[in-house]
Amino acid sequence: MSVSETLKRAMTLKQCVRVMAEGRARDICPHALGFKDGRPRLLAFQYQGGSASGLAAGGQWRAFFVHDIVTATIIDGPWHSGSNFVAKAEACLDRIEFRVAH
Repeated sequence: MSVSETLKRAMTLKQCVRVMAEGRARDICPHALGFKDGRPRLLAFQYQGGSASGLAAGGQWRAFFVHDIVTATIIDGPWHSGSNFVAKAEACLDRIEFRVAH
């Protein structure tokens, strides 16, 4: 299964995913796939794992270009989300192609 297929499956079933991105393992809940400047991009809520800028207690929104995600594996765990999904999606995606049902 490709990274995009794994992310779509996780969004459909509201499952958590462990991704390897930018050299760090990150546990995320993917919320939307779309495009930014013509490039596939993911909006996710990261609740655990590595981060160059640190991670707020409880997690925070992150955006990743899909080609920067090396691996994506569905993992067990409770679904995580944050406030202001619509504002975050509008800021990081020009167009949404697939999103989790809220």
